[in-house]
Amino acid sequence: MQTKPAPHQLLCSTGFWAALLLGAVIIWASFYNLANYPDLWWDEAIFSETAANVVRHGRYAFTEQSPNQLSDFDYRISAGPAVILPVALSYRLLGVGLVQGRAVAGLYLVFTFLALFLVSRRLFGPAAALLAGLLALVGTDVVHWGRPVLGDVPALGLFLFATWLIIRSLEEDSPICLFLGGLFLGLAFDAKEFYGVAFLPPLAVLFLQHRRDWRTLTRQVILFILGIAVPLLSYLAFKAVILGGLMPAVLHFLRQKALLRHEFFTPLTIGRVYLESFRYLLTNPLFLAGLVGTFWLWRTNRLTLSPLLWLADFGLWSLMYLTAIFWPRFALPALFLAAPLAAYLLCRVWAHLTAGLAPRPLKLVTAGLLAAAFFWFLPVAGLNDMQNIAQYRKNIPNRLVAYLRQHIPRRTLIETPEYELVFLDDEHRIHTMPSFFIVQSGEKGVELLNPRQNLYNFNQTKADVLVLGYFGKSIFAQIYPPALVAKDWQKVAQLDYYDIYVRRSSALLRAPDSPVRTSTSPPLPIFTAKGKEAHGPKTLRRSVSH
Repeated sequence: MQTKPAPHQLLCSTGFWAALLLGAVIIWASFYNLANYPDLWWDEAIFSETAANVVRHGRYAFTEQSPNQLSDFDYRISAGPAVILPVALSYRLLGVGLVQGRAVAGLYLVFTFLALFLVSRRLFGPAAALLAGLLALVGTDVVHWGRPVLGDVPALGLFLFATWLIIRSLEEDSPICLFLGGLFLGLAFDAKEFYGVAFLPPLAVLFLQHRRDWRTLTRQVILFILGIAVPLLSYLAFKAVILGGLMPAVLHFLRQKALLRHEFFTPLTIGRVYLESFRYLLTNPLFLAGLVGTFWLWRTNRLTLSPLLWLADFGLWSLMYLTAIFWPRFALPALFLAAPLAAYLLCRVWAHLTAGLAPRPLKLVTAGLLAAAFFWFLPVAGLNDMQNIAQYRKNIPNRLVAYLRQHIPRRTLIETPEYELVFLDDEHRIHTMPSFFIVQSGEKGVELLNPRQNLYNFNQTKADVLVLGYFGKSIFAQIYPPALVAKDWQKVAQLDYYDIYVRRSSALLRAPDSPVRTSTSPPLPIFTAKGKEAHGPKTLRRSVSH
């Protein structure tokens, strides 16, 4: 039986101080400068506005025209209640605001790293767990995606915690851990629905464990499925109450998945492969190290049920990304699953290299050289994000809102495809483009699809002001064509990547005391994005789908 180390031994432990330092960095990266970095953008604005509507109007809805023309369970709301409702609770307790919502996202980000540490320590030991956390922090852009109100990182954290619980149930024969593992997998689905496939590897491992005892297998599978069913059925019931019945709720789910089928593998996309997804993973040193770690485990016959479950998850999420749209955040599950395998590999290599070295300093020097060699090849997206966290202060969307409040009369109707305005500006009426357009990235670039074949003429909204940001001048230039904009609208201002127009027939231009002044600066160029997530204008790292 292992004994716990005495307090003085713990304080003298290098691992303790390393864990403390890593934890402090993760907490700082999760919560510092939330008001400024990253800029509020399309997807985050949808989910933030939905949570705000829960608090303000008691409706789980997105805004079609502020302040009160809402669309219940709008198809754009692809993050589930496991994200929206905690953010709404934060708004209720602390007030509606960007930082209040991102504080919840920060908690989920810290929770994700904690879950990664717990499951890695159980599989490969504390040293590999610490190294896995460091690799995930430095070698991925999880910090960039984890700070905004999005579904990706919360779902990842819930999935990793579920995996830790399931592994405990396999090793300790704990029914409660198996049930809770299913419960957290269901919550992961409630955060981001493509985690619905995450139940497959645990079911396969349960079958392997109890294949000779069908009674036990049946009992374990039922317990696991009951855990999954609790949040899933709660979500379905919640949707049925809002939409008016079980059948409308099911049809809504199917229609939304049909609209978003371009994002990841579904029966509607069998046979589709994005070569850029292959390139992204197969040139990523963290992923490649995870593959080598997998081979090492296989070669050394260390594949008990727990590592086998981890490898099955690693294979599943790698295949998911290879058949998914190649936006980098969709690769986070595969990269996080690769991190402990890469850490295990580095620990084993270090053990072999130092097997004949007695003095402790020599072992530490060897470890440092090995780490330096690996990190030399590892993309340090996390370090770049932390530099931005420390320095970024532009806050362009808030500057835009400040300009509008100063120069555009209250209650003026503004047309825009930039959803951040809906969340930030409560002094003007904001009309947004409809939900039936979706965005698809392909090898030839980003294109706009209209699967429902509905037409939209933004001039018919009778808005006096038009605001076009990065999205309006790139992906959605098909909806807001520059020629039509130039014909019917006059550009009056430009704020960074936002162009502000007033309708040529509007009284805002004719009034002698109007605060609006025309701009002589030329319009910004039409931005394009090829083979990457669309956002900008200086970065193409983000997605315009959910």
